[in-house]
Amino acid sequence: MSLLDSVLDASVAFSFDRTGFRRHARRFVPGDTQVSMRGKTVLVTGANSGIGFAISKALAALGATVHLACRDEGRGQRALETLRAELPTADLHLQLLDVSVLSEVQRFAERLRGPIDVLVNNAGVLPDTLSRTAEGHEVTFATNVLGPHALTSALMPRLVVARGRVITIASGGMLTQKLDLKVLQGDVERFDGVVAYAQTKRAEVILSEQWAVKQPEVTFSTMHPGWADTPAVRSSLPRFYAVMKRLLRTPEQGADTAVWLAVAPRLEGKSGLFWFDRAPAATHPLRWTRESSTDRELLWGLVEAACATATGR
Repeated sequence: MSLLDSVLDASVAFSFDRTGFRRHARRFVPGDTQVSMRGKTVLVTGANSGIGFAISKALAALGATVHLACRDEGRGQRALETLRAELPTADLHLQLLDVSVLSEVQRFAERLRGPIDVLVNNAGVLPDTLSRTAEGHEVTFATNVLGPHALTSALMPRLVVARGRVITIASGGMLTQKLDLKVLQGDVERFDGVVAYAQTKRAEVILSEQWAVKQPEVTFSTMHPGWADTPAVRSSLPRFYAVMKRLLRTPEQGADTAVWLAVAPRLEGKSGLFWFDRAPAATHPLRWTRESSTDRELLWGLVEAACATATGR
């Protein structure tokens, strides 16, 4: 890496934006993603727009059977029709799923048949007010952490058989956050949606690291997509979007590392890492954000207990 690259990456803005992607792309190995995915089955949550849509399209174009898991039937159907128009020979399926409802996640996993080679936990929310699901969980926590964990757990037998891959879309916002289990659960006097979102992304990375130890047959990865121009960013962070819109990455650029993690043969077994633009990235560039081993264990116990209560397992 050149001195100029080091300086620009340290700036964050010129690393996370589209100029950062273009610089980092100079080191990419094109053959890594020139791989046939025929015979492979992929499930992508939050697939109707943004990064989830871009991931689904890229993997379908490589020949994978892709299940688009979407909460809203209308938006999901429109995404499916768009993909079928662009990729008429692709094997695409719409699945209705609200990952914030843990009992629904369990029923969905029981209905979904066949092997799963790649699970992409992409669905996420960033609400500006505190609310709770019917099962009693803060919505950000339920959608971004509990639901993906429940889905991963329910599909684990099939992922193990396939020696599959689980990819979770995290965020650079977590880099300024130290895990706080009270904030994570919405146990706060004043709710801050951006902080709540960042806390869930920190939790996702920790859980992926723990999964990698517990299930070595499966490759677990988390990735930071950079700052991408997606409907979620426009609606949830309107001020940020207004300032940065000319420099935001395309959804395809934001999805690039997730697609690479799903298909590159040489990544099999490189589990538990956090990736940014196809390179391992530090999860704690700020020392004070490092959680204790006790809090890591408490996090695992917390999500396991919540999922067990909701699903009856």
